[in-house]
Formats: sequence, C-alpha cells, structure tokens
Amino acid sequence: MINTLGRLHHSFNSSSSKVVFLLTLELCLALSSRSFSQLAKQDSIRVLASVEVTDTRLEYFGSGDKISTILPQAIGYTKPNNLAQLLMRYSAVNVRSYGISGLSTASLRGSGSNHTPIFWEGINLQSSMNGSLDLTLMPTFFLDKVSLQHGNAGALYGAGTLGGAIHLGSDTRLQPGTSGKLFQQFGSFGDRQLGIQLQYGDQAGLLRIRAFDRKADNDFPYYNIYRNREERRQHAGLSQRGILTEFYRKLSSHQRISVKYWLQDNEVEIPGVAAAGGATQALQSDLFHRMVLDWELVQPKYKVEARTAILGHQLVYDDNIREESTSEATSWITELQGTFYLREGQWFLGGINHTYEQAEVFNYGANSPRRNRTALFLSYNTQLYERLDASVSLRETLIGSDWSPILPSLSLAYSIDPNWRLRAKVGRSYNLPTFNDLFWLGASQGNTNLLPEEGWGTEIGLDVINSSQSSWKLQGSFTAFSNWMDDWIQWIPTENSQWSPRNVQQVWARGLEATIEAQHTFTQDLSIQFWGLYSYTRSTKEKISGRGNPADLHKQLIYTPYHQGKASAQFRFQNWELGLASNFIGEQFTDESNRQALSAYMITDLSLGYDWQIHKSHQLSAYGALNNIFDHAYEVRQGYPMPGRNYQLSLIYQFN
Repeated sequence: MINTLGRLHHSFNSSSSKVVFLLTLELCLALSSRSFSQLAKQDSIRVLASVEVTDTRLEYFGSGDKISTILPQAIGYTKPNNLAQLLMRYSAVNVRSYGISGLSTASLRGSGSNHTPIFWEGINLQSSMNGSLDLTLMPTFFLDKVSLQHGNAGALYGAGTLGGAIHLGSDTRLQPGTSGKLFQQFGSFGDRQLGIQLQYGDQAGLLRIRAFDRKADNDFPYYNIYRNREERRQHAGLSQRGILTEFYRKLSSHQRISVKYWLQDNEVEIPGVAAAGGATQALQSDLFHRMVLDWELVQPKYKVEARTAILGHQLVYDDNIREESTSEATSWITELQGTFYLREGQWFLGGINHTYEQAEVFNYGANSPRRNRTALFLSYNTQLYERLDASVSLRETLIGSDWSPILPSLSLAYSIDPNWRLRAKVGRSYNLPTFNDLFWLGASQGNTNLLPEEGWGTEIGLDVINSSQSSWKLQGSFTAFSNWMDDWIQWIPTENSQWSPRNVQQVWARGLEATIEAQHTFTQDLSIQFWGLYSYTRSTKEKISGRGNPADLHKQLIYTPYHQGKASAQFRFQNWELGLASNFIGEQFTDESNRQALSAYMITDLSLGYDWQIHKSHQLSAYGALNNIFDHAYEVRQGYPMPGRNYQLSLIYQFN
C-alpha cells in the first residue's frame, strides 16, 4: 500500500496530471452509460426511518444526545470552499486555523482536536499519526450532509469522542435518469474553483461522480501588528484536485451494496509566522485515498450492516533546508453490526469493529508502528411509561493484547408533550496516544510510557419543536454539559531542554449551549429562515502532575474561547435569495498561564443569489458573496493573519 501511494502521488503530480485526471473522469462517465438504477425505498419500519443524521446507531441508541445538522443551503451552493469554513460559520465547533490555507482542526466543548473525530460514511478519518484531520483539505463540494453529535460518545464510537463527533455523508435520495451539476467559482486573491457532478440511475442502482479542481494564491494584504507596517501575505497558496465516485446497487428487494472511492491531491505552501517577517519556502503535499464498501440486509424485524474501508495518506514535507521527508499512514477498518426489533418499543444493537493502523515516518527512526484494535459494542433501547426513552450502551476494546476500560453510557429522553423534550446523558470515554506522541524523534521526543486519557461526561438539555401547521416553524435547544478527563496528554519541556508528551493534567470542561432555528413563510414567493447559536465554555486544568507547571492550575486552556455566538439569516423572494451570516469568537488565551490573549472578533458575510429556470429540467444559478464586509483584522491563531474584505462569485448549472 505504501509503495502504491508513492507511485500514485508521483503520477498525480506529473506534467500529465490533468490528462490523467480527465481520463479517469472520462472512464467513470463511460461506466455510467450502463443501466444502473435508483434504489427502491427500504422497508417502512422504524429501524429504517428517514432521518437527518448519517448513522443509525446514533439515531436509535443516542436518546439523550444533542444532534445538530448544518443547513443544507450552506453546503449546497455557496460559499464555504472547505469544511473548516463551513463549521466556522454554521456550527458550535471551535475551528483552530493557521490561516486561510493552513492547518485547521475542530474542537467541541473545550476538548482537543483529537477528541473530536470526523466520520465519513461511518468511517473515522482521524490520523493515526497526529490524531486529527485537516478541515481545510475537506472540500464541501463532496459533502451533502454534515451532522454534529455533541458530547461524549465513547460507548457508541470508541476512542477519542470526548467533545463529540462530526458525521459526513452523501445524499441517498436517488432519482432515475441522468442529472448533473457544473460549478464555477472565482474569488479574491486568485481563488478559482471548478467542479462537476454527474449521475445516472434506473430501477436497480446509481452511479455518481464528482470532481473538482481548485487553486488560490491567498496573497491578501494585511497590517502586520508585530512589525507595524502594511504587508502582503506571501507563500500561502494552495492547489487541490480530487474525484469522488459513488456506486449504489440493489442486489434484491432486501439487500443493497455501495462502493465509494475518494482520491484527492493537495499541494499547500506553508507561510511563516507574521512576527518573523519574510517568506518561508516550506511546501506540503497530501495525497489521500479513501475507499469504503458497504453492504446491508434489511428485514421487517432486523437490519444487518457490514462495511470495510481502506484509508491511505501520504504526506511529503519540504522546507528547502533539511532533506525532504515523507510520512505514510494506512488504516484498514472493518465493521459488522446488527439492529434487532425485540418487541414494541425495544431495540437491540450488537457489533464488532476491527481497526488496523500502520505508519512509516522519518522522525520515528527505526520504529514502524502497527496497532490493532478490536472493539465489541452493545446497545439496548427501550420505551418506558410511553414518554420516557432510555438507551444503555457498552463498549470494550482489545488494543494489541491489552483491554481498554469498559465504556458505559446511559442516555434518557422524556417527552413532556409533542413540542417539548427533556434529555440527559452520562458516559465514559478514553483516548489513545497518537503515534507522534509515542515515537517521535528529533528536537522533540515521544514517550512510549504514556497512558491513555480517560474521562466521564454528563449533560442535560431541553429541546423545543414547534410542529404546528402555521406558517411559523420553530425549534431550539438548551444544553448544560460537564466533562472530566484524567491523564490529559501535553507536550512540555524536559530537563534536556527538549519537548516531550506527559500525562500531566486533569481537565474539566463545562459550559452551556443554546441554539434556535426559525422559518416563516409569508407567501408562496416570500420566506425567511434564521439560525442562531451561543455557547459558553470553561475548560480548565484542575490537577497538575509530573513536570506540569503549577501556575497553570485552574487556567483556561489555550485557544478555547469562553464565548461563541453565530447567526445566519436567509431571505427568499421568488427567484432571489439574500443571505447574511455573522460569527463572533471571544477572547482566546495563547499561553498556559493566561497572560496573553487574542482579541475577540466578529466577522459578517453577505451573499446574494438568483436562480433561472431555463427549462423544466435545466437551471442556472448565480451567487455573489462579500465576506468580512467590515474589513475586520483578526487572527484565529497567533501570528497567522486572516484576510480582510473579500469576494466570491459562483455560477452553477444543473440539469436533470
């Protein structure tokens, strides 16, 4: 697998890369001329009910979980190029970004980026090397559904889900016939993107192909507060291209199979810290291969699902100073689960997951780490006293030859009336050290004696759903949460003036979240949709051990704002659409002792679009967006400026 990645990486970056890309696309389109079809609707039982989230496990066995779905309009046409921008504007996620093209990671409820896994089609995409995923490298053009599960979900999903999880997926509402979409976007600072989507289906299956190519210079002007002068960002460009192929096939009236393959190549220039001055020459190339095969059998009283996935990641880093370094990681994930109807109001879930991880990294020296994890998970859901829904889940994992702690969870939901619901949850979680934590060699040193992080999470919430038949539709939620994590891993200075990870902290993250969504239809031609969020997070170190600094006790974790507020509104009149989005991030400390901080900032974006119905089966849409309309200067990470006022112009042609 490693050698194959290397050969593919070379071919994808060669002078003929565009030819290879187009030939691959042409081959996929040729296959679509075969007679595939739309999948028939699955049997109408509760296990298979249509839901917003992308995972049956969470829908039926996470009674007390807070689940939020990002507005489809934000994913479909507009505006955010990548998952980092999408989550930054339209979710409770705290996105930690090293600039417009730099590394961006997700944090929920005061946790670290390795405590918020990202699942694509049920497969965890977290890197075994560093435990996170770069959101900048996830194009929204490949996504139809983005759902957030807030809070501890260790019993359902395993290691790393302390803050929550992000679920990504494709739209499975299939239609027979041929359809497609052509997407062209231009923006400030040399940003241009081209995307194409084609699909064909009949009564037995479907083939969908998406491809995109994006380039950006990102040479925006800014005021360098560290050097007190106007400058232009240098060496911050990126080049991305990728293809996603999705094949669905109905094998019988009760079975279906799907295969998805995601190939993407990314070349990113890494800019220097603004305080240092001058431009760096560092370059990073990331090549991803992601393939998942999924099979499901549906019967009136049970559903069986099996999936297997291969994930490959090759990272090449070149700073023009030291020798070019290559890191390669491969994961093979296989999972089998069954959902069974026992009797009225009672459901049972059982499953097994095996994950194999390996990595070859120059800075690991002679170490070529391998890790096998085999997890057994069980869940039971029952309805008590008609209004109370309860779920109990357990998970146990064999890691090599060692057993993890048993991860239990209890989830409750009580329906006060059709419009009000009270929910509560308590669960245990844990997180494994990454390969970098264990094996890194060089100026910093890994630590093979690290213990897993372990913790407990609790929450209680109130949901409101206005299901009346009036023109107003209203829903919202209020949640209070508290999460404890022992043996938190932190890289700290050692006696030899090196940095090394240690289990030095007990962290307590607690806070409040409130969301509201409202829709109102004035007339057939005029409607409005509003979404708003506020979160308060206090995440502090409650115990310091080992060589940790006692001065950090009870201090807020770095880059964890106390306050976040986000809101968006969309007005629709006939074929016109006007959008407004605003994002407030409070003060964030940049040092462990809380002496220095990034200032709070608020960014407001404005968009305007128009749809032309050229023919009953052809539509043309034009959108313009003005981002950061007040030209606010801000940083998400210290020393990495973000762009001021900028624009995007999009043109989308669709047919069916």
